Amino acid sequence: MASIGMDSDGHGDGYAVRLDWPVARHGGVRHEFTQFTTSLRKALRRAVGTQRYWATGPARPLAVTVVPIGRGEYAAHGRECAALTCPTMAPLLGMDAIRVDGLALPPGA
Repeated sequence: MASIGMDSDGHGDGYAVRLDWPVARHGGVRHEFTQFTTSLRKALRRAVGTQRYWATGPARPLAVTVVPIGRGEYAAHGRECAALTCPTMAPLLGMDAIRVDGLALPPGA
């Protein structure tokens, strides 16, 4: 089953850099997508540059990853999103995104 913004093979029509941010007041994680491109190679380079940019700052993302995402979904996605149904890097790793998101849930959630 394809995720939102994905085709039947689990891929969108492009890639974005996903930044996961800690939320101290809630103890959770929020994410945002940046730098949409149709090239996986460009997305990977952009992720490295983004990681370097944030590495020296006082606030750092928990993770900087590349995710397959549809152009429309990228354009419509808001900042500080906490939804577990948003694209992850799981399809690029050959994993089931639903299973991966399920492992991220706290026990009993």
